[in-house]
Amino acid sequence: MSLREHLDRCAPRLRRYARALVSGQPGPNEMADDLVNAVVLRTYETGASFRKIELYLHLYSLLTEWHREALAAGRQGAKTQQLSGGPHAAEKIPLVASPQDKLAGSLAALKLEEREALLLVVLEGFSYANAARILKISRAVLIARVSRARVALRQNSPAEILVHPPKPRPAYLRVVK
Repeated sequence: MSLREHLDRCAPRLRRYARALVSGQPGPNEMADDLVNAVVLRTYETGASFRKIELYLHLYSLLTEWHREALAAGRQGAKTQQLSGGPHAAEKIPLVASPQDKLAGSLAALKLEEREALLLVVLEGFSYANAARILKISRAVLIARVSRARVALRQNSPAEILVHPPKPRPAYLRVVK
């Protein structure tokens, strides 16, 4: 399988991770798509050969780094705009949120490091060792971040998001002892 085919297969997973990572920011889908396209294009242009797992680790690591750089550049731009007397953000009109919106809000409220760790482990299904390699931290630090993120989500999320109702039993089945 060629590098291009591998990248095509990786793109949907990368896009899902990027969209979850940038949720809560203005224009999240556009920002996520731009990040994914840039990462895939950069990897394709370098033409380096990777094994499948190494390619995934490289892509996720690059995407995470570029997201951090984009946030840092955005903060610098926001400070410059405030100093120059630029336009202020309009008041947000509160809307009735669905449980998915509430969960996205709870995820966005997490610290960036905790959100990255949680998304890599829970959403993308990476092992702790691989997620730690992507974030360039130790496994113990990753486990601590994931556990803090889970605790924060439990405290900040409404109960209807976290509790899954039991599946109803079909009436035609009976328990045999």
